Amino acid sequence: MMAKYLDSIYVSGWQCSSTHTSTNEPGPDLADYPYDTVPNKVAHLFLAQQFHDRKQREARMSLPRAARASTPYVDYLRPIIADGDTGFGGVTTTVKLCKLFVERGAAGVHIEDQSSVTKKCGHMAGKVLVSVSEHIDRLVAARLQFDVMGVATVLIARTDAVAANLIQTNVDSRDHPFILGCTNPNLQGRSLAGVLAEATAAGKSGPELEAIENEWISAAKLRTFSECVVEGIRSLSIGEGEKQRRLGEWAKKHDDSNIERRRKMAETQLGLEGLFWDWDLPRTREGFYRFQGSVEAAVVRGRAFSPHADLIWVETSRPDVAECAALAEGVKAAHPEMMLAYNLSPSFNWDASGMTDEAVGEFIPTIARLGFCWQFITLAGFHADALVADTFAKDFARRGMLAYLERIQREERKKKVETLEHQKWSGANYYDRVLKTVQGGISSTAAMAKGNQSTSSLFFIYPLLIFYRETHRRY
Repeated sequence: MMAKYLDSIYVSGWQCSSTHTSTNEPGPDLADYPYDTVPNKVAHLFLAQQFHDRKQREARMSLPRAARASTPYVDYLRPIIADGDTGFGGVTTTVKLCKLFVERGAAGVHIEDQSSVTKKCGHMAGKVLVSVSEHIDRLVAARLQFDVMGVATVLIARTDAVAANLIQTNVDSRDHPFILGCTNPNLQGRSLAGVLAEATAAGKSGPELEAIENEWISAAKLRTFSECVVEGIRSLSIGEGEKQRRLGEWAKKHDDSNIERRRKMAETQLGLEGLFWDWDLPRTREGFYRFQGSVEAAVVRGRAFSPHADLIWVETSRPDVAECAALAEGVKAAHPEMMLAYNLSPSFNWDASGMTDEAVGEFIPTIARLGFCWQFITLAGFHADALVADTFAKDFARRGMLAYLERIQREERKKKVETLEHQKWSGANYYDRVLKTVQGGISSTAAMAKGNQSTSSLFFIYPLLIFYRETHRRY
């Protein structure tokens, strides 16, 4: 139904998780459903696209030439962009997942930089990132599979670095500037994981453990290493001019993200010997490092992913034009031609965005001018279906068929929605014509006989029948 108006179809992992898992087990978007779930939905939609395209072609060929020319053509074969979540595991799983997507009709796939085992919806808390290098491996694996299959499938790299607060590992130096460390030397030898383990052994649980963790975090004074250095320089007993000089020296080296080299510089060049900063002490009980999510962190990842993807998607927590501008400028400073994607998410409270209705109406073209080439709503269909189902069911329970007549059937007729004749929409006419072609142009078991929703013209049947007979006679 949307193909008449929109350019692409987005297949959401959230919706598949909530309404269409291959095990029929609904749940929140944790990517814990079988990894063929979204490819199955892609196949479902792709086959529907092909069917309605065939049905339309047959119907148009049944029309006289003049009527055919005046009848609008609908491009049902809109490209399907599918949610590949995190790739569902290691490199081989990502390869197999992408193979399924290609085989089942996806024109594009996006893969995000969260950990597979802790994956969350982009608008939920508790997101854990993988290292920059691990996600690049996922993107390379996806592209390799597309190349092996000889297809030009669009690959979208998504990052959740704006709102993430944890990261699996510190192995990649590009992540170092955003990892938080403890700056309180009094906590040396008292890691958070160790403190919580001791409390658990002592019988503590639930709210008590949470209170202990909150107290430890508050005492730790978590900072990035750069923040720690800046505070250290400002606390030195030196002149203001010298402080500014050293701060300037530190800022010049900002592009070098490796913590070990930056720590050495802080000690030997900036006079911060004995500076205390420890990124292992605050690690969670699961072993994750603390991460300071930000637009800057997303830009770093967007730049790193750009050579391996066709578009960059940065998941944001709100619709903010200024934030979009910062993301676009940051990525395009390193990759000027990079295309960007944006999730016009129903998770946003658009009424609370601070924008007027006019600004909301202009949001899409506004950020399009910044380079956001593909903009989509992840769950518009889900919410539309739910709204109609809820309001109709409530009214139907009260007013019966009058509710259906007023809310549904008359509105379909008024707006010329094709499902008004739902048998025809589902292809009954099409298969009646197939049946009559096989049986010489007439059938007593045609589904769309007189008195049903509509009657079928035989205009297309006879040329098809003649073609079939001539071909059969010839061969």
